[in-house]
Amino acid sequence: MNRLIIAAIALGAAVLVVGGTAFTLRGGGDGASTGTLGAQVQTASGPAASSGARAQYLEAAGYPRPVLFRNGIETQGVRGVPVEEMVALVKPYDMVIAKALDEEVVDRGKVAPYMVAIKRAAPEKIVIDHFLLIGRNPKSTTPPVWPGHWLLLNGTTLASDLGDGAGDTTLVLTDRAAVAAGDEVQVMALDAAGKPDYARLEQMRIVSVSGDRATVQRANHGTTRQRFEARRTRVAAHAAVTYGNGDPIWKYNFCREAPRDASNKRLIEALAQPLADYLKPGGILEGLDGYQFDVAAFSTTGQNQGQRRLDCDNDGAPDSGYVRGVSSYGLGVVEFQSVLRGLVGEKVLLISEATGWWSARDIAFANGMENESFPDLHHWEQFSSAYQRYQFWRETSRAPRLSYLQLKETTEAFTRCPVEDKGTNWKIRLSLGAALLGDGYFAYISTNEEGRPECNYVDRARNNLNVSEIEEFSAGADKRYHYLGAPRGEAQRVDLLGSAPNLIANGGFEGDTAGATTVLVRGAAATLARDTSNPGEGSASLRVDVPSLLADPQDNHIQVRLGPFRVEKGKEYTLRFRVRADAGYGTLSPLFAEAPMRVAVNLTAGGQTPAEQDVMASKGWREYSLSFVAAADDAQANLFVLLGKEAGSVWLDSLRLQAGPGDAFTRRFEHGAVLVNGSASPATFDLGTLYPGTTFRRLRGTIDTAFNNGAAVSGRVTLGARDALILVDTKSLP
Repeated sequence: MNRLIIAAIALGAAVLVVGGTAFTLRGGGDGASTGTLGAQVQTASGPAASSGARAQYLEAAGYPRPVLFRNGIETQGVRGVPVEEMVALVKPYDMVIAKALDEEVVDRGKVAPYMVAIKRAAPEKIVIDHFLLIGRNPKSTTPPVWPGHWLLLNGTTLASDLGDGAGDTTLVLTDRAAVAAGDEVQVMALDAAGKPDYARLEQMRIVSVSGDRATVQRANHGTTRQRFEARRTRVAAHAAVTYGNGDPIWKYNFCREAPRDASNKRLIEALAQPLADYLKPGGILEGLDGYQFDVAAFSTTGQNQGQRRLDCDNDGAPDSGYVRGVSSYGLGVVEFQSVLRGLVGEKVLLISEATGWWSARDIAFANGMENESFPDLHHWEQFSSAYQRYQFWRETSRAPRLSYLQLKETTEAFTRCPVEDKGTNWKIRLSLGAALLGDGYFAYISTNEEGRPECNYVDRARNNLNVSEIEEFSAGADKRYHYLGAPRGEAQRVDLLGSAPNLIANGGFEGDTAGATTVLVRGAAATLARDTSNPGEGSASLRVDVPSLLADPQDNHIQVRLGPFRVEKGKEYTLRFRVRADAGYGTLSPLFAEAPMRVAVNLTAGGQTPAEQDVMASKGWREYSLSFVAAADDAQANLFVLLGKEAGSVWLDSLRLQAGPGDAFTRRFEHGAVLVNGSASPATFDLGTLYPGTTFRRLRGTIDTAFNNGAAVSGRVTLGARDALILVDTKSLP
């Protein structure tokens, strides 16, 4: 029902019918005729044609590569604007991402016809649905969810019968701690084997709890009142999260041991099929390039809620999402991605998420990643880990590779609270600069996530849309997109550490493991050993074996302490090291053979621990660099490598901890260069050494004219902490 039909009508207008919704097309202000738009709209047909058009376009296009992210598209779609306005809105962007289904916000299904129309009108653009993977709004209908596929917390049984009358609103519970006021609960009859009978259930809401009695609101979300027997009924709260619009999101049960429906499908298979179907001819999202999976995760947050835990297999017993010592939930997300990949083939783009410690590990089947509110939800002190996770995905995900970084903060250039946001344009520059160090795209949206929506920028010229087109996308006053051209080689890390001494006395473990000890919490188990079988450098490395996990795995249950050494408060220190790991996931299934393992590190001084940083460790050696700021003066400071959430083996080698900034980078492009300082300290770049014989200038800005002032740049350039600078080559772009 969602095929595009173009019908010419009188006066040079046309009607575009998408899924029963009719849009009137008129000539645009640039003189384009309706006939031209109609022809453009019909140029693409399915993923094969789409991938060919976008590949040809992207091969010729340079950098930066801008993304129009969500708000403008969704706002216009809900408003019901003429479709040509939407096509005009996306014109400057290489990728368009928006929620076009109603899984999170119930009115977003109105956006789907626009996304289809955009893709038809501009087949070279990447047009992606932003799909919430963690769960679905129970008010929504897309995609359909069988009740056994919701993720529940461990529940309890009824201690007394419950009737189906209007006055039957009190549950008498065997375990009062299993529910709390405000919970939405799934009440399920149990069969003779003690397993839930999903044909006899009711959705309820806990209004209040007193003693062993819970007052409930009954027959919610389309269910009807049922009769339930004592000791033959389970009551379990939905694992849920709430985002900006206030509606609860019930989490999907991605665990590999999750219940199976009448077709013998787990959530893994049952969710993949409709998502594949939506992209097919006649589907809601016909012709779109694929999905970006929002909140794709290897470890679902909220696994431990007071005395309650996740219950993967819905047997009533808590398991925290872990079964037989592995994250069943996380591996289930990987398996879901593999099933979906098998259904959609190689031409559809599947973008996962790599934000924070919970980052997804479906790298073997996804084409790339998003990092939300770079770096890691505004944690600028974790630049090192967020940046290197981005590069890991860029290097190892499935071809064709496509990743993007997204910044979601108000800044001085785009705010309605100028006093509060003064001096914050560095956030745009640093995030875009980091994206340019890979082959990533970049999205910026002015959204204040600190509880002040009145600060969100709106474009008055675009009917108050929350669209923020940064001048770095188009070279400011020059109005040239892709002005940097293609990259000339990979990004370079600029070494500012020099000959600073290594504070770790035995970082190579060549003779022994002196200086490395384990700190085990709550009875966790791990062993240290010197290993000569496959060193990262020299003749040996440090091997850490974690044979098993505790019931509620946490990364700080197993700590490898390295030190002590002296640090100074407020000073920046950079750790460079080699690491590899094997969690043994490949022995469970070949699907998981490439799933990496997370290794976290912190620098503890004076008993204070700054934010930990992490890296992705795979079976081959990789070299990483992490920067920390010492929280106190301490002659007995230590580095801690944090493990305990995953079993397996980790190897460490060539550890060097030096005073100084470690996150300075540059990359050369055809028509310019980018300098990036992600460090907490100023960094100086010697352009004469880096790029001899080249003359550069700053962008000619129209918004941030103090920074992007068009001035010539040469010699030594110092960037303040957490900043970046785009330079253009004056020979190419005078």
